[in-house]
Amino acid sequence: MYKDFETRTSYRYLKQVIDRLQEPICILGGWAVFFHVNKRFLEAQGRPYLGSRDIDLGFSMSSGSKKQILKQTMRILTEKLDFRPLSFRLVKEIHTETEEEIAEGKMIPAHLIFPMYIDLIVDTIPEGFKKEFGFNPIDEPLLREVFGKDGHSVMKEFGKKLLLPRPELLLAMKINSLPNRDKEHKRVKDICDIFALAWYAGLDLNRVNLLRYTKKGNLQRCLHELAEEDYAKAGDQLGHGPEEIKRVFGMLLSPQ
Repeated sequence: MYKDFETRTSYRYLKQVIDRLQEPICILGGWAVFFHVNKRFLEAQGRPYLGSRDIDLGFSMSSGSKKQILKQTMRILTEKLDFRPLSFRLVKEIHTETEEEIAEGKMIPAHLIFPMYIDLIVDTIPEGFKKEFGFNPIDEPLLREVFGKDGHSVMKEFGKKLLLPRPELLLAMKINSLPNRDKEHKRVKDICDIFALAWYAGLDLNRVNLLRYTKKGNLQRCLHELAEEDYAKAGDQLGHGPEEIKRVFGMLLSPQ
């Protein structure tokens, strides 16, 4: 699904990003799943859990001081770590053979370029955001829950405090996004992440209630979108049988 070089490079830059930013740092997406499940996955299978190609960072827009954290983050990522803006993302290009950063404007064959993306995700988009920040962001309404009192856990990694969404919230985010995935590798990765959170994050599936965070129609849509081939491809990555993955999805997505 993902090449080792891609996830290894993403992890290397994740460490750099965390080292530079002010804690606690809200991690979303695939790396948040990784931090929740990797210990148990490693114990069970003798290998690390799947990494991520991209780095997703979450931000609250609830006050002026919170907005300043986003501005400070953007300055650090662009001025100190040399990421450049690209639409709603930040990116730098990495040579897949030398594993070195490619200077802007240098001509390199496309197949030797790995785009290292950072996505800056906000809980809500205030009026005038683009004028103030210079881009139209991704918004994730469930981030409001994450920044609430009971919506996150805090762990330490690379010497810094990380704020991670609770597994149930990550599940809801992944379930909401999965049916809209237009790339196979992202679709399969979402299936892997959902199963891993359900199986390896210490959840009691009989007590998980995703209807706190998403609509029943979203759960049904996600379940109906999945085919036997999707479960099989995820199983190849996870070391679990497709029927087992399908059973867990049925428990999550068919609440009584």
